[in-house]
Amino acid sequence: MARLTWTVLRDFDGGSTRIALAGNLTPEAEPHLGALLLEGSLDAPLTLVVDLNALTTSDVAPIAAFLARWAPDRPDGPELTLSTNPLTPTGRLLRATLSQHAILGRALLEQPAAGRELPSPRRAHLHLPARAQSPAAARQLVARQCRAWGMEAVADRAMVIASELISNAVQHAGTDMDITVAHVAGSLRISVRDRGGDTPSSTTPTLPRQMSEGGRGLPIIAALTTDWGFFTLGDGKTVWAAIGAPNGSTVGGRPVPISPPGSQRPPSPM
Repeated sequence: MARLTWTVLRDFDGGSTRIALAGNLTPEAEPHLGALLLEGSLDAPLTLVVDLNALTTSDVAPIAAFLARWAPDRPDGPELTLSTNPLTPTGRLLRATLSQHAILGRALLEQPAAGRELPSPRRAHLHLPARAQSPAAARQLVARQCRAWGMEAVADRAMVIASELISNAVQHAGTDMDITVAHVAGSLRISVRDRGGDTPSSTTPTLPRQMSEGGRGLPIIAALTTDWGFFTLGDGKTVWAAIGAPNGSTVGGRPVPISPPGSQRPPSPM
């Protein structure tokens, strides 16, 4: 039985993340897939595409059951779409099985979008080089979006967070980077993705070097945010921070989304 593998492709400008799966979903791989899907949402894309076209198994029940359990638990995430190939036996089985689930049936590509809300436009993105001027550009982006979204109450904190994340990426990763600002379920989420190879070395949660050297980054981020975290994939590292409503860390009685306990990076493909 082929092990489950995946590829992640991000379109920061267009606001989409595609996760292409191949192989078979085993019980041992389910926690890794769950972490991968969550982390695919933390760059605040407008759409999350789960590409099932490379699955070759004739037993589609495990992946369908997993997605059916996972999908209802993400009401504030990006627009979910599922891609299957109707010209292959596996694709036809997947479409027939997934269409029986209300959420997954609507998520199938080429299905009518009736009754589905359009993705929220409350997302802004900026591609920045590793230059000394980039933190100022990030502050300007955050200030502009806070004004546009009526979130002036958290604008000062958000600008400091964005400046610190970009400054650390410039200093320690030294690569170009993408900053994404999004208004998600009443909270402000800022994520910065660089192309550096600095990754945690074990499954125990640790800090990227850029967040721990010098003693500045972590205290600032921890003091100003409702929650924060990081995750790594093959194309680099994302450090994200969330700022809740001014009156607390919950919005509408719901907690601000956070990463799962344990490792903040998906383990190697199973």
